Amino acid sequence: MNRPTNEELLKKIEDAPLLMAKEAAQKKLRKARSIYGDQILFMLAITVIATCFSGWRVVAVCACSVLCCILTDMIGCFLSKKEYGVKDLSTIAYGMALALMLPASVEYYIVVIGAVLAITVKHIFGGKDNYIFNPAAVAIAFLIICYPTQVLMYPQFGAQPELFGETGTLVSSIESSFIKNGAMPSLSPLEILMGQFAGPIGTTHILVLIVSAVCLICRRSVSLSTTVSGMAVIGVLSYLTTDVQPAIDSTVFRFISGFVLFGFIFLASDPQTLPLTNGGRMLYGIALGTITVIFRNTANIEGVFVFSLLIVNALSLYLDKLWFMIVTKTKQLIRYLRLNLGSFERVSKDAKQGKTPALTDTQEIMIEPVNYNMPPIDNKVTKVKRHKKPIYESISDKISDAVKKRKKPSAQTADNTEINAKEAQNGSGKTDEAAEDTQK
Repeated sequence: MNRPTNEELLKKIEDAPLLMAKEAAQKKLRKARSIYGDQILFMLAITVIATCFSGWRVVAVCACSVLCCILTDMIGCFLSKKEYGVKDLSTIAYGMALALMLPASVEYYIVVIGAVLAITVKHIFGGKDNYIFNPAAVAIAFLIICYPTQVLMYPQFGAQPELFGETGTLVSSIESSFIKNGAMPSLSPLEILMGQFAGPIGTTHILVLIVSAVCLICRRSVSLSTTVSGMAVIGVLSYLTTDVQPAIDSTVFRFISGFVLFGFIFLASDPQTLPLTNGGRMLYGIALGTITVIFRNTANIEGVFVFSLLIVNALSLYLDKLWFMIVTKTKQLIRYLRLNLGSFERVSKDAKQGKTPALTDTQEIMIEPVNYNMPPIDNKVTKVKRHKKPIYESISDKISDAVKKRKKPSAQTADNTEINAKEAQNGSGKTDEAAEDTQK
């Protein structure tokens, strides 16, 4: 069994909170298929109400969008050699959302372009569970940039465009009139709730959208933390930064214009692009609301919500880590303050009362572990390879050894001759002394 290295252990420890949050989120949240099914059901209810006001062309636009999304998804699965998921309801949900953000008078070829682009973006990033941006938001943003006169002009309230004919007189939305004139249209609260003003097919029915949001939140198909935090930020910032008086009317206008309310319900709560943790989703909603208000105050364009949503989609992967970092640093700060704040006052008070600090009152010094980038210990014996000398070096060593051996005997013979000469001299000296003794 292979033991994990130190780097792998450190990585597991670092990613442990994120993995735990992912498992907890998977246990708490419903399946994506059920979430998309609930969204489709409520979008069908909005489609029925819009048909009563704008005629059968609403049904034709929705059907065209959904059919094009399904065909594009089939072609994308065929080209990528994947099996088409019949139970995957996300394609139908994206087609319905795209159609409800378009005017009832839109040309059918524009609907086809938007539907094909939405599902193409889905397959470009790898298909299901892999894409970063909401496909319907990408499609409507592209259509706003390329076809503004056809996507941002709407039939008058109560007018019913022909199914395959003239669309009648078109007017701008209340958001456009506010941007151009700097004044809000005069609408009563009943007209606002019933959606009696010009706008997209499904984003003007405020009362139906509010009921849909409450029901979807109760069924856990819409993120409560994202929706509440985002809309609260939009309400507060709009009230503080508006130049139109009364400020409360301007704030209400920010919610009913554009795609804000519809986008929070059916686009921002897409389970494929939401963060995993509740804290990350709260940051997601805060960022979405803040960017939306900034764009609304600085940019004179309509539909700023979808552009804000695309920016926040790109940040969604990092919001969970940011939330864990905030929680960790907050806990460390609270612990530091709890251990250090007021320790002098507590000790002095105890000293005045004659109390001596017990061993349990001493503050424990916590030293964080330090990684010295030590190599992993695998308990394996590594063999050291000896360096082999080249052939010419070995031959030269052999020649030098042979020369040394030859020099050694000659040196020994020379030493022997010197020793013999000395002995001979000593012997001759001794014989001369003996002769002198005899003569005496």
